[in-house]
Amino acid sequence: MRGRIIENLRARFDAYNDLIAELGDEDLETRINAPKHKSLKEHLWCVVGARESYAKALEAGEWGGFTCSMTSFSASDFKYALKESSDKALSIIDSLPQWSDAQDDLLASLSEHEVMHEGQIIRHIYGVEGTLPSSWKWA
Repeated sequence: MRGRIIENLRARFDAYNDLIAELGDEDLETRINAPKHKSLKEHLWCVVGARESYAKALEAGEWGGFTCSMTSFSASDFKYALKESSDKALSIIDSLPQWSDAQDDLLASLSEHEVMHEGQIIRHIYGVEGTLPSSWKWA
């Protein structure tokens, strides 16, 4: 099962890279008229921070809290941060010599977090009458 989660996670990471490749700075600021709705920038910031935080947690074998290294938020900043955070997370996942139950739980939570934001972003993109790359399998 872990292998399937990792395979799916790789696909989700690639899908986010496909999405940001099509977005400009103005797209990151758009909002739809819905209560408590976040901009794409806010969603993507959370995705990057979660990847960074879960990578640290997987390496340590326990959750250490949420942090995000991003301090600027242009489309090019997100292109870089999404790629770097996915590469770092996958590097740690690939380097673990053995897995604990806690690490399996952390991996599952990271995957769930990616998919949760993917659903929110799909709703957002459709709400502003945009299109999504074909790699967004839920769209």
